[in-house]
Amino acid sequence: MTRTSTIAVVAGTLGALLLVAALRQSVLGVLIGAMLSPLPLAMVVFGLGASHLPVAVVAGAVTVAVMTGSFPLATVYLAVDAAPIAVLSRMGLVAAMTGGAPVPGFAVGRTVSALVLAAFAAVVVGLALITAGPDGLEATLRARLEPILPSGGIDLAATRTEMIRALAGFLPGAAAWDWCLRAIISAGLGQMLLSRMKLAVWPTPDYRGFAAPQWFFALFGLTAIAAVLLRDDAGFIAGNAAAVLSLPPVLQGLAVVHTAAAKTKQRLMWLLGFYVFALAMASVALVALAGLGVMDGFLHIRTRYLARRNGGE
Repeated sequence: MTRTSTIAVVAGTLGALLLVAALRQSVLGVLIGAMLSPLPLAMVVFGLGASHLPVAVVAGAVTVAVMTGSFPLATVYLAVDAAPIAVLSRMGLVAAMTGGAPVPGFAVGRTVSALVLAAFAAVVVGLALITAGPDGLEATLRARLEPILPSGGIDLAATRTEMIRALAGFLPGAAAWDWCLRAIISAGLGQMLLSRMKLAVWPTPDYRGFAAPQWFFALFGLTAIAAVLLRDDAGFIAGNAAAVLSLPPVLQGLAVVHTAAAKTKQRLMWLLGFYVFALAMASVALVALAGLGVMDGFLHIRTRYLARRNGGE
């Protein structure tokens, strides 16, 4: 076994151990593994090359099966960690063809859009295959959540009921967001860590130039309209599907914010203020960012902003 293959095996094993820790709800798993178990796989892609990812994935799947004694949990590892990183590894393939130049923003946008489309398809197909009760899909999900959430006293009964109702309404879309974000955050963080250690195979992609394809905005718009117009189970599925598809517009809105902040003298202060607001008013910030991303997709706000700052028309 070569040195790079050994590193890939170790990385895959480490990522699998983080996921197992998360599944067992240990302190390490809750704090790190729940969000960053794909990080070692991402670092394999950006530190060794996409060709070494299969070695790391096999090592991770074997580790999960051995540690848990369950082959089905190994398939969970393949689905929640390996699959999204495999999709994002396309950026590594693009980087290998750019001759040392950073992966352009449109290529990052296409790769992320492909990842989100996979999550979109999983949500739509998964919800469509659920056998709904007489009261519909949302009521069926609420019934399945009932035995999972802990029950409190009489005073907490109403709060628990409202919590279950709210969770059932957005849980499929939120789960798909989590599936995508874990991989996206791991890819970005892995690239940053490798670049600082001077171990990255390719330069950092142009994240600030993130741009989703035009057709993706059309799909997002049609799904959002369907979510407003449709009712019952069809409306519930469309609403969660639109929530999933909103991720690339939100990321593009973030790219606009970072591009604008980069042109100010107090860039870090502006970004800090923005993220404080975004955390305090998360729902408002997400809607605003998605709208900003859609506007940039059609009006090219960043291009016009940069041209104006550089003395152009």
